[in-house]
Amino acid sequence: MRRTPLAVLGTVLVGTIVGCALAVPAGASAPVVAGPGEVCEKFGSTPVAGGHYEVQNNVWGSTDPQCVRAFDTGFEVVLGDHHATEAPAAYPSIFAGCHYGTCTTGTVLPKAVRELGPVTSTFAIRAPQSGTWVAAYDIWFDPTPRRTDTVTGLELMIWLRTTGPAPIGERVGTVTLAGTEWEVWQGENGAQVLSYVRVQPTDRVDGLDLMAFARDATARGKLPPEWYLTSVQAGFEPWTGGKGLTATQFGVTGIGAG
Repeated sequence: MRRTPLAVLGTVLVGTIVGCALAVPAGASAPVVAGPGEVCEKFGSTPVAGGHYEVQNNVWGSTDPQCVRAFDTGFEVVLGDHHATEAPAAYPSIFAGCHYGTCTTGTVLPKAVRELGPVTSTFAIRAPQSGTWVAAYDIWFDPTPRRTDTVTGLELMIWLRTTGPAPIGERVGTVTLAGTEWEVWQGENGAQVLSYVRVQPTDRVDGLDLMAFARDATARGKLPPEWYLTSVQAGFEPWTGGKGLTATQFGVTGIGAG
């Protein structure tokens, strides 16, 4: 994964945005207006499933317009035609926990890793044949139980499928977790970044043991057990294209999500 420095990401504000309008590049005939259940503001978000999850547009790396349509179990990118070359254009996603001041209903996060029991997740995707993108979890850990600003500890990514891009940093080996093999990549982007890339790509995981990845990160010296899990996110990093990327199902157990 390649992302802007966390100092830049720290300017992201997450809020509930419905029916917003977004300015588009010069030459466009009209501004983008969100339809029912859609989010078009660059860093806008909206709660779903009674607030137990939050869908975010999160266009952090592009000036191109993007809109997502949110529903209780996921979202669909209904507008997006990115042309990124140096970093992903966005991370449209759904999350549970606390992220940039937004905490989902009923979450126990932030919570120390050593105090967590089993944490499992289901994530399923549908994607167009065109475009360049990554489908991945983005799981954030911090030395403190912060809720309001950027994370400074560890960004742990779990890549289910990629159509081209490689993670930030360098490959340091492979590991078998949750019954399958993953490439392991290490890098730094203001925080440490540890990425697990599934050797056999998939469009769906059920009951994925997220703590297995946390334990491996701890064994590698990247995740002290006294650090806090702050959020579990799942979505896409579009580089080119984007329209049609869909998270058809998402859920997390063990952190107070719905």
